[in-house]
Amino acid sequence: MIKLFDGDTEAEVGAITDIQLEQLVETLVEETIDEYSWNINGSALASLEGNGADAGLVAMLRRALGTRSSMELRYEPD
Repeated sequence: MIKLFDGDTEAEVGAITDIQLEQLVETLVEETIDEYSWNINGSALASLEGNGADAGLVAMLRRALGTRSSMELRYEPD
């Protein structure tokens, strides 16, 4: 499993599969900060949903974003 972290707080967001990581990489190419990070906001979540990303992944990211307008999301490969 691949661990996701909130880049602002360093809190672990959750663990995702290789397939879910691929969905993030392919859908959020324009939101990429660096090789391992993305800027997540409402439009990024809408893009993921619109492109058929896993519902559990989108829900996890929505919970992590909470009431913020955006957040940095990063991952650490196993």
